Amino acid sequence: MTRVLSEGFEMQDLVGITGLHTVDTSIKRSGSCSLKLDGGLQYLTIPVADLSELYFRCGMYYVTNATTAAFHVEWRHGTTILGSLVIDMITNRFGVLKVGTTTVDTGILETTESVWYLLEVHIKIDDSVGELDFKLDGVDDGTFSGDTKPGADTVIDNIRIYNTRSGLGLTATSYVDDIGLNDTAGGVDDSWCGDGRIIVIKPNGDTATLDLTPSAAVDHYTLVDDIPADGDTTYVEGSVDDEEDIYDMEACGLGDVIITRIWTESRSKDTASSGKSVALITLASGGAEVSGGDVVLSGSYTTKVKGAEELVNPVDAAAWEVADIDALQAGIRTRP
Repeated sequence: MTRVLSEGFEMQDLVGITGLHTVDTSIKRSGSCSLKLDGGLQYLTIPVADLSELYFRCGMYYVTNATTAAFHVEWRHGTTILGSLVIDMITNRFGVLKVGTTTVDTGILETTESVWYLLEVHIKIDDSVGELDFKLDGVDDGTFSGDTKPGADTVIDNIRIYNTRSGLGLTATSYVDDIGLNDTAGGVDDSWCGDGRIIVIKPNGDTATLDLTPSAAVDHYTLVDDIPADGDTTYVEGSVDDEEDIYDMEACGLGDVIITRIWTESRSKDTASSGKSVALITLASGGAEVSGGDVVLSGSYTTKVKGAEELVNPVDAAAWEVADIDALQAGIRTRP
C-alpha cells in the first residue's frame, strides 16, 4: 500500500496538522468540515517522508474581493520551494505550473469563486527526466517534462498550501478538503489519487466487549463519540495490557458509492507518561478483529492514533459495501 496520507479534517481538532488555519463547518466538500485558510495569514504544511515522486490531491474552494489573490500548492525541501501550482483568483484563474519561481506551463481550464474543484498534481523531481502534471476535476490541464530540480535538493519533504492577496482591507479565503497523497511504490495507490471524499462515522452503541473503565456510569460509547474530542471531560481508560472496548458504529448514510478504504482514528493519551501504547481495532460482520499497529502515546492528546487502513473487507476480500460499513464495529485495545 502506498497511500501516504488521507485527510478530511473530520476530527475537527487539527491534531497532527501543521500550520495556521481554522476548521470550518459551513463550507465543505464532503463530511462535516473543511480547513479554512485566510489570505496572507494562514497556511497548511503537510510533512512528506523525503519523496522524489508523488501524486497529490485536494479539494479547493475560494472566495475573494482582493485586487490580486492566488491559491498556492508548493512542494518544498525545508523552506526551499522546488515548484508550485498557482491558481489566480482574480484574472485568468488558470492553473500555472512552476519549477522554482519559473512558469513552465499554464492551463486553459478556468476556475471561479464559490465552487469546489478537485486539484491533482503529479511531481517527479529530476534534473533531466522530471515531470509535472496537473489535472482540474480529472481533466489534464498542464504538463512539463525536463528539469524540475531548480537547485541541489532532490526530494520533497513538505507540501505547503496558502493564499496570497493584496488590497487594503480586502480578503482572500480558500477552503481545502479531501486531501490524498500517493507515492509510487508497492503496486497499489502508486499513481493518481483520483476523486475521493472522506467522512467520519461515530460509535453509537456498546457491545459485550467492554473491558475499559468509564469516566462516568453511562454507556461507554457516549464517552468516546465527541467530535472534536473533549479531552479529560469524558473518556474510557485501562491500566492492564490487552483490555478492549468494542463499539457498534452508526450508519454511514452513503448511497451509490465506491468505498476504497477505511481506517479507525482516536485521540488518546498515557495518563502516567510511561510510554504505553494502544492499538485500534475494526471488526467486520462475520469476521475476526483486525488490529492496527501499536501506537506509543504521549502524556497529552497530541498524538493522531490511526488503525490499519483496509482497502477491502477482510471477511470476503471484496470491496467494501455500504452494508458492510453499516454493520461494522470498532474499538481500542491497551498495549504494553
